Amino acid sequence: MSDPAGDSSVQHQFDPVWPQRFRPFLFALGTIPVWLAVTVLAWGAGDDHSTSMIDSLFIAAVVILPAAHMFHMAGFQRIGLHPGIRHCHDDTHGPGIEIPYQRLLYAHAAFWLSFVTAIVAIGIRSADERRGMNGPSDSHPPDGSFWMWTTLAVVLAGALPFLLRPRGGLYLYTDGIQRRTSWLYRRAVSDVFVRWEDIEQIVPDVYTVTSRGAEIHHPLIRFRVPGFSVTRPRVPHDQPGAFTVMAYVLVSEPNALVGLLDRLHRCPDGRHIVTTPEAPELLRPLPVRERLRIARKIPRQQWEW
Repeated sequence: MSDPAGDSSVQHQFDPVWPQRFRPFLFALGTIPVWLAVTVLAWGAGDDHSTSMIDSLFIAAVVILPAAHMFHMAGFQRIGLHPGIRHCHDDTHGPGIEIPYQRLLYAHAAFWLSFVTAIVAIGIRSADERRGMNGPSDSHPPDGSFWMWTTLAVVLAGALPFLLRPRGGLYLYTDGIQRRTSWLYRRAVSDVFVRWEDIEQIVPDVYTVTSRGAEIHHPLIRFRVPGFSVTRPRVPHDQPGAFTVMAYVLVSEPNALVGLLDRLHRCPDGRHIVTTPEAPELLRPLPVRERLRIARKIPRQQWEW
């Protein structure tokens, strides 16, 4: 039997469908919150006690969140093989690969909410001090309870999108592909299984969102399946005759995923590669540096993400 990790190099010989570009402006913006976090921590560790250490830790933690989002948007995403991609076994379909949904997508909204909340909290506390609620005779630094309650409120608000977000994943077997989706707030479960032989065509696509004149392309993979009908509960982007995998919500790198899917579809004799414990290595993406280098050679009019 051939080595799955070695076979996976075949999918990297082609240009990516969705180039992953480096965006210097967003990277530069991401360094600003990092600098602020370091500055706040330095204040907390100083001898003047102008800011308590616990306040500094809370402020730095909240301020650093937008930096993570900026670095993600700048091109540093899907770094290495995600630990959630693992070997699995189904009683009906046998061994295969499990690719779960990622849990960070809607967390970006919580990141920005945390940032705005921190700014508002700083303003409220400064106003309280100007009104004399913390008198100049008080030599003790704040105990951090204000930031603890503020952070708790942000965490609870940020957890709400996680409760609304669908759960499940994509499963690759020798006899077909399965997409399973559930929701915490309702009992309905969408479970679609399609045999490889029933798939007429695999079509890469994008879900385009326009924001302030800029277009953001989210990778989609459409499976043309004659006779496929959309059933309830409906998963977004499904159509009669085609079911859709939202590649941008999976933990796998989209180009590595579509390359593996295309290979499994075209080469029936090679589908056994998903049955081994080392099969998740098939979805290990190229290093970020290599992906960014390849994207520089691809025309700008192609899809980006």
